[in-house]
Amino acid sequence: MKVRDVMRRSVISLPQNGKLRDIVQAFVQNHIDCLPIVDAAQCVVGLITVDDLIDIFFPRYHELLRDMTVLQDKGQIGSLFDTSFTGLDHVQEQLIIAADVMNSHIPWVSQEESLLQAASLLQSQGLQRAPVVDRDQKLVGLISDFEIVLALLTGTSLQPAKAAT
Repeated sequence: MKVRDVMRRSVISLPQNGKLRDIVQAFVQNHIDCLPIVDAAQCVVGLITVDDLIDIFFPRYHELLRDMTVLQDKGQIGSLFDTSFTGLDHVQEQLIIAADVMNSHIPWVSQEESLLQAASLLQSQGLQRAPVVDRDQKLVGLISDFEIVLALLTGTSLQPAKAAT
């Protein structure tokens, strides 16, 4: 089975010059956990994940969660999360673009690769997902360990069957 048989084809992406507001809106409105960034030719140039957003907006998030038990014991945890995120500064919204936030050192997967090749790449890089590209390196989908495992378990493609012509 090939990556093209099980990849997620419906993918939200943004251009390199997409504004920070557009990035946040894409995540929130589409309930996605990653956002491929493309150039003018629709070639993948980077990826933004939820973890990248956490690093930007809540830099101490993981540290706070790790120390939550200690903070809870001292009654301090509530004060840390009592105030909700109030939004972006207007200047930040205009000045920070996708190219500033994205990880440009991401591997992509060819739609022609086997599922095992894709799984090996994800595993070796410690990733849960990767953009899928065609032979011109244009974005055509996303593949995750979720799609790969389900396809291997069922032995079938997760994509709907094509209608007979």
